[in-house]
Amino acid sequence: MIFSIPASGQVDGNYRKNLKKAYAASSVEECQSSLTFCNEVLKSVPHHPVVNYLIARLNAQLGNNKIAIQQLIKATKLGYTTKLLFNPIHHLNDPAFDSFRSEKEFREVLRILKQAEKPIHNAQIAFTISDKTLNPEGITYDPVEKMFYLGSLSKNKIIKVDHHGNSIDFIKEGQDGLKSVYGIHVDPVRRTLWVCSNSKSNRPEIFKHTLSSGKLIKKYALPIDSNIRQFNDLVIHSNGDIYISGNRSIYTIPHSSDNLELFLREESFSGLNGITLTKDEQTLYVADYLIGVYKVDIKTKSFSLLSNEPGFSMFGIDGLYFKDNILYAVQDAVNTIDRFILNKEGTHVNGCEVFERNSKYLHFPTTGVIVDDYFYFIADTQGKGDKLEGVIVMKAPLKSIN
Repeated sequence: MIFSIPASGQVDGNYRKNLKKAYAASSVEECQSSLTFCNEVLKSVPHHPVVNYLIARLNAQLGNNKIAIQQLIKATKLGYTTKLLFNPIHHLNDPAFDSFRSEKEFREVLRILKQAEKPIHNAQIAFTISDKTLNPEGITYDPVEKMFYLGSLSKNKIIKVDHHGNSIDFIKEGQDGLKSVYGIHVDPVRRTLWVCSNSKSNRPEIFKHTLSSGKLIKKYALPIDSNIRQFNDLVIHSNGDIYISGNRSIYTIPHSSDNLELFLREESFSGLNGITLTKDEQTLYVADYLIGVYKVDIKTKSFSLLSNEPGFSMFGIDGLYFKDNILYAVQDAVNTIDRFILNKEGTHVNGCEVFERNSKYLHFPTTGVIVDDYFYFIADTQGKGDKLEGVIVMKAPLKSIN
């Protein structure tokens, strides 16, 4: 079977299904078929850790050990390590490499793996929250009252936190039907808080609350027959328009209509997550968790996948934020917090600087928020890092760390 990849930097809509096939491939025919798909994906996303790893293991199964070693080294440098989130298959336990695991070349792979997993620690703890069961996904900031807001996945509530970590419940558990809280954003001008609420059994919803009291202003829901499973994150235009990421779609709530509407749907998207606006508010950047980052023109709705220099990937991004032609990212799949430096046109990433990687404080990092000269991010959502008993929020300076 031949898998085709759409043009214009898009990736095949059956991406998830084909990755599963590639991991399960065992016969020569299955391996060759999966290799065709993976090599086609690399034409659009050449610096993809998972796809490069799959090419390595498929070639190993076909006896092409030299190619397997080369691709395994590349995948490792791109972030495919034993720390890769939600993936139990890696260099140390993958039977595909058993035939040359004792060879000198494989020992070189292990040396590179050790280097790639070495912790980087440049951020500092901003504050901790004592409730280690909070399990927060989203964080936002109100510059007027100088307060943070964090939403809870497990407790279906939102807390209000000062810079010292002192917190109170702002939206109580299940208030007004609130479910698991994902992306949240403050509109400081209109004094409102916007919330993505998701449930396995109910339709995803957007909640709009007043910041003065937490009172619900309005809920927005999709039609019953909609096939979207969840809303991940949102961003607010200065004119009051809201843009929301979810699965293979971007939705909007225009200030003129105050109704939830489809903005853009594309079958080649695999799972949209973090979303942010450029300074001129003409462009959206949207993280596709399994692929990379898309640049979307708001006026024309045209989009393209960002390219980047070799040596790093844009795979597995949760939170995404724009400032001064730089994208700040919580790349939780590879357990890093990064800044991606864009070219003048905003179409290519010239470089990547890592604030934090595999440090003792990082445990399922999720999202962040830019406050003054710092990037604040939820570093430890589970309250387990460094044996601390609460959720850890860290901050990194926006200036270059090199």
